[in-house]
Amino acid sequence: EVVASIECYNESPIVGGITRLSKEEIRQSAIDTYAAQNRAVTKLDYEAIVYGMNPKFGSVKRCAIFQDSNSLKRNLNLYILSQNSNNHLTTASDTLKRNLKTWLMRYKMLNDTIDILDGKVVNIGINFSAKILPGRNKSAVLKSCLTRLRNTSAAKKYFGEPLDIARLYKIINSVPGVMDCLKVEVVLKTGSPYSSVRYNLDRNLSADGTELKVPKNVILEIKFPNVDIKGTLK
Repeated sequence: EVVASIECYNESPIVGGITRLSKEEIRQSAIDTYAAQNRAVTKLDYEAIVYGMNPKFGSVKRCAIFQDSNSLKRNLNLYILSQNSNNHLTTASDTLKRNLKTWLMRYKMLNDTIDILDGKVVNIGINFSAKILPGRNKSAVLKSCLTRLRNTSAAKKYFGEPLDIARLYKIINSVPGVMDCLKVEVVLKTGSPYSSVRYNLDRNLSADGTELKVPKNVILEIKFPNVDIKGTLK
């Protein structure tokens, strides 16, 4: 009766990964876990062990580990992000970090020291314009363009993964009824409820404008695809 009467309330859940893993995430995780062999030596070993943490301790949605360039010893910086109930990337809770630290102690090399740090999220939006073929239904073609772009942006990116703007042009041009994609513009989304991380789009855009680069501890996210992806047809 005493055990049955106990109640517990968590102000914030420790669980990070709410959604199921995609097929590609499962495939990659299986390969990395097999290679790790229950010990952490390489970068991929550590990432596989982080993703393989028992779900009862919480889940990490994205992680990346790098050697600290300012450290004379084998100090490693582990950047992590979890996921909230709305499938948005968010800062991991302190409880999740403590559980992850305990979990890594079972596998890490004796002389490795690890700092668990919060990764950064940069929220972006996409604006595009395209020219359609004569006689095509503008509303139907625009809807197809938006659907394809939103489906493409549904998968969460990884730390340091750039945005392939050239690929966005190809996706729009592949939509039936589109004659040519005229322009794709990446915009920074700021203010509540978006991330407050400062990021200079122009400085990180490649010279030819086909790729948007990000630092190794940053992830690009289109937080609200239905709102943050817009387009016009001519």
